[in-house]
Amino acid sequence: MKKAMALLLLVSTLLAGCESMSVSECKVADWGRVGYSDGARGVSDRRIASYTEDCGEAGIETDPQAYRKGWDAGIVNFCTPANGWREGTLGNSGKASVCQGQAGYAGFARYLGAGLQVHSTQEQMKRNTSESERLQKRLDASKSDEEKRRLRNDLRDIDRDQLNLRYLLTQQQLLAP
Repeated sequence: MKKAMALLLLVSTLLAGCESMSVSECKVADWGRVGYSDGARGVSDRRIASYTEDCGEAGIETDPQAYRKGWDAGIVNFCTPANGWREGTLGNSGKASVCQGQAGYAGFARYLGAGLQVHSTQEQMKRNTSESERLQKRLDASKSDEEKRRLRNDLRDIDRDQLNLRYLLTQQQLLAP
């Protein structure tokens, strides 16, 4: 019984997560402000379709024109070099499409690309750290001198790679807006 209740709670939580807006939010929505907020956060203007569906199920109409006017004003605040950099360093490459066709696209895209390079370098450094920890455990457990020598060489190679990556990361971060 407890498992069934837990499963029911999990399913209802997941289904509630599919709603873009609650009925009470639909009733009081200022569609211009909703659009502005979505644009300023880099949410696609296609989000209005989700709002229209969710609010429509409750018999509440959306205002796509007001939403779009607000979104157009908000997206200008999102498509900046600083946000491109932030999204890139977070690994969010998908945000570029939201800014395509916007006045700030060139700067956003440039810094998004630079930020994605930083993200990639940081991810490689994390992988190297994990591999180094794995090899160190193997070295600690090893009984064979030949295996210990090989593992120490592998660890040295990773250390050299990490040094190069730290230098590269420093250079990449100089490109921040």
